[in-house]
Amino acid sequence: MRPVAREAAPEHHLLFLPNVFNETLALLFDAHQYFQENSGLAARLAPGPQQAVAGEMGRITMRLTAVMAWIMVRRAVTSGRIDEGKAARSYRLEAGDDICIADAGLAETLDAHFGYLCERSAELYQRIRRLDDLAYGVRH
Repeated sequence: MRPVAREAAPEHHLLFLPNVFNETLALLFDAHQYFQENSGLAARLAPGPQQAVAGEMGRITMRLTAVMAWIMVRRAVTSGRIDEGKAARSYRLEAGDDICIADAGLAETLDAHFGYLCERSAELYQRIRRLDDLAYGVRH
């Protein structure tokens, strides 16, 4: 079994946006480790905050996986494996906006690292969302 890549290797010259790829991958690993170490976090809270924290953990994960998928689609477009038109029709980042852009306001209510993951994943998603608009044009 091959180990999971922890960053874009220089020999993968076709990788689109290697710095953003590496940033996203690092944030994914960071979030995964945090969620593993704090798996009982939501269970220790009252039912209302418990649902909000569990939802925000899901939102962080969705933001990061959506960004990683978008980067991989752009890589496939750049290498000619996916047609630009198909990418524009089927692989827009905006499809997850209703979940990924929402802010549950939990960044300040839990520990500092949870707040960091909330803020960084939201900022990264917004940044790549703007690249999506530049790559494919703004839809309304």
